[in-house]
Amino acid sequence: MATGARLVRGVASRGAASRRLLPRSAASKPQATSLKDDNGTTFLHWLQRKAGTQISSALAVATSTLGRSLFALEPIQEGDCILEVPYGVQLTKDKLPREVCMPLDNLAGDTAKVAVLLMMEQHLGHESAWEPYIKSLPCKDQMHNMMFWGLNELHMVRSSSVYNDAIEQREQVQKEFSAVKPVLECFQHLFGEVKSEDFMHACALVSSRAWWTPRGVSLIPFADFLNHDGFSNSILLYDEKRDVSEVIADRNYAVGEQVMIRYGKYSNAVLALNFGFTLSRNIYDQAHISINMRDQDSLYRKKLDTWLRHHGPKSEDMFSCSYTKASFVIKEVKLCGGKVVGVPLILRAFFRVFYAMSLEGTSSELEEMSAEADRDDGRLARCPLGNKEKEIHAHRMLLLHLDDEIQGYFTAIEHLEIDNNHASRSMHPFRKEMAKDLLVGEFRVLQSARAWVEKYCENLCIS
Repeated sequence: MATGARLVRGVASRGAASRRLLPRSAASKPQATSLKDDNGTTFLHWLQRKAGTQISSALAVATSTLGRSLFALEPIQEGDCILEVPYGVQLTKDKLPREVCMPLDNLAGDTAKVAVLLMMEQHLGHESAWEPYIKSLPCKDQMHNMMFWGLNELHMVRSSSVYNDAIEQREQVQKEFSAVKPVLECFQHLFGEVKSEDFMHACALVSSRAWWTPRGVSLIPFADFLNHDGFSNSILLYDEKRDVSEVIADRNYAVGEQVMIRYGKYSNAVLALNFGFTLSRNIYDQAHISINMRDQDSLYRKKLDTWLRHHGPKSEDMFSCSYTKASFVIKEVKLCGGKVVGVPLILRAFFRVFYAMSLEGTSSELEEMSAEADRDDGRLARCPLGNKEKEIHAHRMLLLHLDDEIQGYFTAIEHLEIDNNHASRSMHPFRKEMAKDLLVGEFRVLQSARAWVEKYCENLCIS
């Protein structure tokens, strides 16, 4: 069995899956105001007739403070299968007419193809065999994915790497639209007038609601109503033998309690970018720091060549490096079994190589580091420098970079809290809260890293 994950979420073969992410406050697990939702009941009856089998007897669609959600209709026990959605009622690229899908093969990926399928069904209206599902999807004005943010709204998060990600994502969607538009215009009876904003809306729906399954990108009706709890161990699974997506309860639920799953271990930046919401306290938040390379150093080229040859396996520490800039991802610093997690070894090694020796280093020191890397697992300067003063100097340089990043976040958060000008008032209040959640989370991560590095330097000084 495979898991289904969002973003498009991935589904596990009865393993771990990730799924679309919830509205901001879903972790509060609200109770249903009423388990009666006539539209939701009608939708489930339609889906079960279409599937020719029962989807769920344990769940009901109901309205809460979070909108339409799934709640326990009867007591649920840990390990219960609470829903099963057959592949036949999932929207996948192979449900596109062959004459449309074939010319798109070299122009668009699976996500864009499912977006095109949505556009077709939306245009068909009452004639669509998927009309109840299409009508259940949010309209563009109800979505807060960052591709819909205005430039003044994006400016709120300019200190975060998600600012550039959002711009690049929007440009990529526009590029895909330019590629598929000539094909879609050949089938006006299926798509009508082809507009960029319609394609963007469809892409946002797929990126925030679909899963990766062994069948490719899949929109899975009814499962769409499940909200996200980052602490949940319940995920979407795909049973390849029976060709169904299913969810297994990870705990007991009382009647009327909202049932949730985990979409994935996503930071607020990912949630805001792809799903249109954030969490006020996200345990998966992380921050990016970028460092301009010091090419005025006489040993710069030798350091860079050595570094690029020996920086070692990236593993979970995301890292990128060019001849002008290096970028690293930092997670909130935690102690796990006596081991520090959060400040990447590869980041500390970078400062040992590029900064501890910048004033008085020699080529032989680089050669010694390379030899150490060759003797071990290939990672350069992963151990503390033998010269304590240089080790302290390297980490104090890291502190300076962290201070610069922290100051940028502090200023951005302060502006969010005190701004009351026309530009600020024109921003969507929900997006403003999203921006604050995102910035505060990344600020917290950077502060935790700074505190640990500062303590490390203090301990070295007194040792």
